[in-house]
Amino acid sequence: MKSKCLNFLLNEEEINRIAKEVGLCKRIRKFSPIQLLKMVILSPNNITKDILSDISLNLFEIENLSVSSEAINKRFNSKFVKFLKAIFLRLLNIILDMKKPEKKSLAVFNRILLTDSSVSKLHRSLAKDYPGGKNQEGEYSSLKINFIKDLKHNLPVDVKITAGTKNDFKFLPKLKKIIRAKDLILNDLGYYSLDFFKYILKKKAFFISKLKLNSTKTIFVNNPDAKYFKNGNVKSETRYVQLDLETICSSMNIGEIKEVENVYVGSAFEKVPCRLIITRLDGVLEERRLKTVTKKIRDPRPYLREEKRDIAKYGFIITNLPKKDYPKEDIYPIYSLRWQIELDFKNWKSILEIDESTRKLKKERIEVHFYGKLCNILMNNELSNILREEIEDKSLIFSEKKIFQKIKYYLDRIHHYDYKVFRIIDKLKILVPKTCIKSRRKGEFSSDDILKLII
Repeated sequence: MKSKCLNFLLNEEEINRIAKEVGLCKRIRKFSPIQLLKMVILSPNNITKDILSDISLNLFEIENLSVSSEAINKRFNSKFVKFLKAIFLRLLNIILDMKKPEKKSLAVFNRILLTDSSVSKLHRSLAKDYPGGKNQEGEYSSLKINFIKDLKHNLPVDVKITAGTKNDFKFLPKLKKIIRAKDLILNDLGYYSLDFFKYILKKKAFFISKLKLNSTKTIFVNNPDAKYFKNGNVKSETRYVQLDLETICSSMNIGEIKEVENVYVGSAFEKVPCRLIITRLDGVLEERRLKTVTKKIRDPRPYLREEKRDIAKYGFIITNLPKKDYPKEDIYPIYSLRWQIELDFKNWKSILEIDESTRKLKKERIEVHFYGKLCNILMNNELSNILREEIEDKSLIFSEKKIFQKIKYYLDRIHHYDYKVFRIIDKLKILVPKTCIKSRRKGEFSSDDILKLII
């Protein structure tokens, strides 16, 4: 049982080589690159919340290294950020090389890709480097983490840090480079793009996406009364007709699911063929949706406001999954798997404290904090997968959050175990089956149940 990530982080020769490569140090000093790494990744330090004297005290306790607060502060520079970014990218490549996606022809999906982003608020002094927008108090600063995860193999695929104002839509070119045939893409509305859906079809992959409420008038079907030229070709302007959603929805009961096959979503010049699944929301979901829509409605025309409120009572999902394999009742439960990436962000924020860093700190210290925590996340992910393979009872369904907490606890204290990963895995093998079982309500499907049905 070996951790490739930890082996890499403890390979002093390789770490020193990368440090020299990025210009972190020309010669190895008393405060070595590997000790800097341990200070940020393999210790209980929180670089943005702990004061420098506490970080110095931890260094002395863990590494028996006496360093002043000023010496630590000087290490938070652009070269250290560049070094940590290089370490993070190497760790990400190690993770991706561990378990290649299955290539068996019987595998339904190659990967299940989830994409989302999370914003962390920073001190306004960083607004120039990480703009976040403006409010009543003036400009503020924020940082965004864009994350792509392969849920099928529980692997991170890509992580990128940008300014908080950068639109999710601009992350699509990166996602396009990653997509392969037979991938299933589950994105939220921030990544909604007709061009992107066309690209997924071109790559022979699959998608499930919610439909934007303001896109309900861009759904078309083949026109049964289309007009033709004398040579038999259909006149393009009469080929499609707008789908009468109002008539379809008006007869639906609460909880009812309807499907419209062979629809086209788009404009007069660009359309994407797909299936449309319509769900009449129940009372709780309807009320929640109406509150959200009411906040967002800014149009002064009252009839448009009421029209948007009416359409908000329904859920609209589009997909290119084949109907014979995936009936309409299965589409929303599969799409709900996207919530898993939201849970990851919740775990990161609550357990690793990747959240608001509102103290006035220099930019490099903030970046060191975030890249260090991202490295910690990759290590946590690897140990989680090792642990699942080591636990004999495969029928157990575990809580990701509880496992995340336990691994984080032991990674922070790995120096007590001489940095031997097998020693903490042996402890976790006893602890996890007893304390990390996922709680579930009677009759409810968990994400694990849904995954077993579709892969």
